[in-house]
Amino acid sequence: MADETAEPEKKKKYSGYGYHGGGRPRKDKEARRVTTSISGTPSEINLLKERAAQAGKTVSRYVLDDLE
Repeated sequence: MADETAEPEKKKKYSGYGYHGGGRPRKDKEARRVTTSISGTPSEINLLKERAAQAGKTVSRYVLDDLE
C-alpha cells in the first residue's frame, strides 16, 4: 500500500528542449531582415560588388542607400 502522506509527483511545466517562447524579445518589428536576390551577368555583379567596396559598403547597403 502506498504512503498517503507522500506528495504526488509534480508534472513538468515544459517538455522538450528549453523553455517554450524563451529568448530575448524583439526590439522592434522593423529590425527584422528580409533576403532577396539580384540577377545579373557575372560582369554586372562584379561591377556592383566593386562599386560597393569602393563606397565602403556592403552590396546590400549600397543598393538600399540608393532608395533614399
